[in-house]
Amino acid sequence: MRPTWAEINLETISKNTSIFCDLLDDSVALCAVVKADGYGHGAVEVAREVLASGATWLAVAFVEEAAVLRREGIEDPILILSEPRPNEMEEVVKLGGVRPAIYTRAGVEAFSSVAEEGAPVHLKVDTGMHRVGVRPNEIIDLADYVVELGIQLEGVFTHFALASTPKDPFNMSQLKLFDRVLEELSEAGHTPEIVHQANTAATLEWPETHHSMVRVGIGLYGTEPSKFFSERFKELGLKPAVWLRSEVSYLQTVESGEGVGYGHRWRANKNTRIATIPIGYADGIFRGWWDGGEVLIGGAHWPIRGVVTMDSLIAEVDDSIKVGDEVVLLGSQEDSFLAVSDVAEVLGTIGYEILTSLGARIPRRY
Repeated sequence: MRPTWAEINLETISKNTSIFCDLLDDSVALCAVVKADGYGHGAVEVAREVLASGATWLAVAFVEEAAVLRREGIEDPILILSEPRPNEMEEVVKLGGVRPAIYTRAGVEAFSSVAEEGAPVHLKVDTGMHRVGVRPNEIIDLADYVVELGIQLEGVFTHFALASTPKDPFNMSQLKLFDRVLEELSEAGHTPEIVHQANTAATLEWPETHHSMVRVGIGLYGTEPSKFFSERFKELGLKPAVWLRSEVSYLQTVESGEGVGYGHRWRANKNTRIATIPIGYADGIFRGWWDGGEVLIGGAHWPIRGVVTMDSLIAEVDDSIKVGDEVVLLGSQEDSFLAVSDVAEVLGTIGYEILTSLGARIPRRY
């Protein structure tokens, strides 16, 4: 068996969940976002852990993700964050306790045609993300239509576009617009029981956005939404829950001037000891990670040399490194650490992409 695996610390996820719960008033529910297979950590395992640690709702992106949780015996309320297609609504109903996001009249019609009277839905309003959602000036008509067709407007929600950069003034524009939408809904006679606006960043930064529920995703896994939140994560004790490990499978010495890997993108400027590590871009290790990327071996940082290939990568090492030595690509080793955010910064991306790119062929050990 290939000596490569992702080690998921469920106790850490439990502690992270408790930390977020402690930030909330007793009247505010925590909805744990477990889409994309729990951000690469395993949706079922994570769902069980967060529900045992204070979360009372789960959120996913698609109907099939909700179905996986139900098949594994998870019975708690699940919110589908995007509107299912009309031909999926019957499956939503059969799963039981699954709330669809709704933002079109077609969605209202499709759900009401297969659901029992009073079945709950959550209307999503677009306050500036411009991905999905009903426009603020159309939400009253849509809420009226929900009631007219006999289903329940249980919730209303929106999503921040720039919460990971809290100082951007657009955040306050979205906050105020959502408040106005809630006021207009109330004036029209609609008082949904559940109102949610805050993601991880907003939950940490703006208590006024907590309303009756918050949706926390990446924070549960101990990765900050952006570098802005690094110190806050440390203060609160939020810690990463995944270590990505492999081992040295082969060692050799290349001579000065020799190229390494496809395209010879890196050439040795002296006789250099290099180690092959059996993990590559088919496992979610970005091909471009070689340019500035590092791995940990023996508690030291070693630079990646040559482009990452499909099944392996190469690191420059010294004679102290042996075949079989542990390699850490995410996580700690002795006194050294490689954070998800560190890797994301090298690649010019975000921690979300790093976590959710971890391939299915990497075994998860809990």
